[in-house]
Amino acid sequence: MVKLAELGFSKNVITETIVTTYNVDGQPNAAPMGVIMDNARNIVIRPYIVTQTSKNLQSKKCAVINVTSNPELFYRTAFKEVNPKGKMPQDWFQRAETVDSARMRDADAFIEVVVKEINAFGTQRINASCQVKLIKAPKVFPKVYCRALYAVIEAIVHATRVEILIADEHEQEYVQGLLKKIDECNCLVERVAPHSLYSEIMDDLKRRIVLWRIKSEGAR
Repeated sequence: MVKLAELGFSKNVITETIVTTYNVDGQPNAAPMGVIMDNARNIVIRPYIVTQTSKNLQSKKCAVINVTSNPELFYRTAFKEVNPKGKMPQDWFQRAETVDSARMRDADAFIEVVVKEINAFGTQRINASCQVKLIKAPKVFPKVYCRALYAVIEAIVHATRVEILIADEHEQEYVQGLLKKIDECNCLVERVAPHSLYSEIMDDLKRRIVLWRIKSEGAR
């Protein structure tokens, strides 16, 4: 079996992935999520309590960690409403081999895990300690490095936190810091990849942030 280290995981380092699970009604769910390798056989997932991923980890006790560098997959799983009818296509998913979870067909690699223990992590997240059951990674050709690709993924990760926290009066300093980082990512994308898929994603992300701001101000 492929080892976590061979996929780029390092102990105590947050790695950005897409975590897939099944809802209680059997529908697949996917969300970008940072995970941490605790050791060669264990990974920690720390979703916000309010997320569907958190609920599914607690009910199903398993998940698949999908490894990909495709920014469109990150974006369409982070903000489901951008998909047709607001739902991710069913043909994106297939059933995992060893756990009761969905996995993404187009992932570069996937890691099937079972939840061994769940604890609170601060006041807004859970800490799900997971054991690796299976790792699969096909051989792929190397790709050239594009700074825009990783800037877009970084911006998406920050934006998922902004959406959750933008209306929280106690988190405004943190939110403003995230927004500044998103702006920096956008400037990089505009410089190295104008008129591209990356710039289209950033433009749509900026529109969403404006709507979140309007909604949060109306709620105060």
